Amino acid sequence: MGDSKNRNVYKDTAADDFRTLIEETAEALAPELKKLALDIHDNPELGNQEFKACGWQADLLRKYGFEVEVGFEGIPTAYKAVYRGGAGSQNDAVGGQSGAGGSAACGPKLAMLAEYDALPDLGHGCGHNLIAMISVGAGLVIRRLVDQLGGEIHVIGTPAEETAGAKVEMARKGAFQEYDAVMMAHPMDENFTSMDTLAMYARTFEFFGKTAHAAAAPHEGCNALDAMINFFNLVNALRQQTKPDARIHGIITNGGTAANVIPDYTSALFYIRAEKVAYVEELLKKITACAEAAALGTGTTVKISKAEEDFKDTCSNLYLANLACSQMEKLGVSIPNPGRTVISGSSDLGDVSYQCPAIQLCCGMGLDDGEAKYGPHTIEFTRHACSEKALENAMHFVKGFAMTAAELLTNPDHLAAIRKEFEAIRQI
Repeated sequence: MGDSKNRNVYKDTAADDFRTLIEETAEALAPELKKLALDIHDNPELGNQEFKACGWQADLLRKYGFEVEVGFEGIPTAYKAVYRGGAGSQNDAVGGQSGAGGSAACGPKLAMLAEYDALPDLGHGCGHNLIAMISVGAGLVIRRLVDQLGGEIHVIGTPAEETAGAKVEMARKGAFQEYDAVMMAHPMDENFTSMDTLAMYARTFEFFGKTAHAAAAPHEGCNALDAMINFFNLVNALRQQTKPDARIHGIITNGGTAANVIPDYTSALFYIRAEKVAYVEELLKKITACAEAAALGTGTTVKISKAEEDFKDTCSNLYLANLACSQMEKLGVSIPNPGRTVISGSSDLGDVSYQCPAIQLCCGMGLDDGEAKYGPHTIEFTRHACSEKALENAMHFVKGFAMTAAELLTNPDHLAAIRKEFEAIRQI
């Protein structure tokens, strides 16, 4: 959490004092940051294949003095970039490197998280190119602050949010436990406060039976498709007794190969979601019982296995979110901030939020004249993710996160309040 003696030196320093530095630094970096976002957008790479995107970010961060480790936590397209400051060590030029490579600094340790994987067919239909731009950009601006105030700023590249969820593996290895605050922003059609997301488990259900001729000797078979249909019916009945926040949805991925053959194998993929991970655990036990009952009733056997990483629910740190939104307001950017809001999606940021205070603001990309609202994972989202309107608002978030960092680096009361909320929320 940093050294209290050094914090007292900066206690009365207002973040507004650094606004000119922040805005000038951000504007100087804007051409490179926008190019980064457009290059990633024009070269979409699927999860764990983001070698170009990872390399471009690493090169830009190294250019401005960050120590960069590519292959962070053994994940080839992940990275960790570190910039350590020291009170009184100032860089006069945007590209100065006086803080890089120094000894561990006093003060808070902050991190920006970058995502940069794309979707099949749609490309950047979730706007992760903008997430990379915002997090790298904010990191590059915040480094100017830690030169003067001490502390550290880290930028962590987290691949495959859409699939494997690299943050889950990183969290399992304890990669986020060292941070006082972690921040990022996700593109949406309009600005909004930090998103809470649902916990999610993905499971594969496989039924194994025995083939037989469906007309001549059906009594000699054990029908794996009957087991699967019974399983779906039992899950559908279970939905009547679930809490309103529960989401159980699945598809049959293999239902047999020929109508005149009793299927000996079927498989399905299910996603199980809820507002808290503890309830997902409870639902999984009930759904497992449904699968076992379906197998028992048809004389088949069932195998249940993890299909993807388990995602915890996201517990946004509301104090940190409010602080960030207030900095955006100073920059003339309005962000609706109604309190804790849960969206019906899931993110690997949830696992991060259980290890340290974390937020994910929503960065609006705007609507064209007469255009209806649009959501992620659509062609409209892909189109907006490279628009000038989206790039300009992303620059506002670069500045806003840097303003937030200035508050965190100068006011220990903020850090204490953030930590107090974090310790309380993760016990729920």
